[in-house]
Amino acid sequence: MKRFITIMLTLQVYLASFTAHAEVINYYVIAKQAMPFQIISNNNQHTGIVSDIISSVFAENYTVNYHTYPFNRMISELESGGKKNWITYGSPNWGGVQAANLSDNPIYTVSHSILTHAKSGLVFGDFKDLNDKVFILLNGFDYPSLQPVIDSGEIKELRVKDYAAAFRILDRMPQDAVFVEMTSRIKYNLKLLSRNLNGYKLQDFSALIPSYPIYLALDPNMDSDIQKFINQQLSMLSKSGSLQEIINRYI
Repeated sequence: MKRFITIMLTLQVYLASFTAHAEVINYYVIAKQAMPFQIISNNNQHTGIVSDIISSVFAENYTVNYHTYPFNRMISELESGGKKNWITYGSPNWGGVQAANLSDNPIYTVSHSILTHAKSGLVFGDFKDLNDKVFILLNGFDYPSLQPVIDSGEIKELRVKDYAAAFRILDRMPQDAVFVEMTSRIKYNLKLLSRNLNGYKLQDFSALIPSYPIYLALDPNMDSDIQKFINQQLSMLSKSGSLQEIINRYI
């Protein structure tokens, strides 16, 4: 009888584990604007810092479904509930659905820079140095630290759909425009678009947008066992050095 009970308990544990790992993970990807965090190739292959981390976390036993949307559409999808057990990336600094339920540990620390044309004489020290400049910002993204001065009309913003458009404006308005964006994304996209960094000037912008961590952002209703598994896997990737290896592929 004891042996029978032991076998049944073992079977129940096995079935519970199988059920948990049989769950589908719904991974949300931002189209075109999130490189090098999320990169989609012409043949629809997903790479990038966050996408490679997701692949490593769910390397076995889980099925990952990819859902690719423009940024605003993705946020709308997630705010309305999204697919069960969804995952993407986010930060407490961003607020909203991308901050509602985060992994225990961050995956990367973000810094921001201003990019100007090499012909620009701008040397950034504080905000007054930018009073007469046009701020190029990516369409759809929020910039909480800048929003008060945008709302007050202290700065002129020009929204663009992608990095190529931002670089073209800098070329056309070398003395008048500055591009504000994550340092990693500026460098990656300059390289991707075969633009020489020597043609531009990159200056630290942490005085106005301090560096901050980003995390995996999780469905607030995510199964607790899956959430625990994600945090365990992230911890293992960090301790083994694999997390840094992934980051080093792109930055």
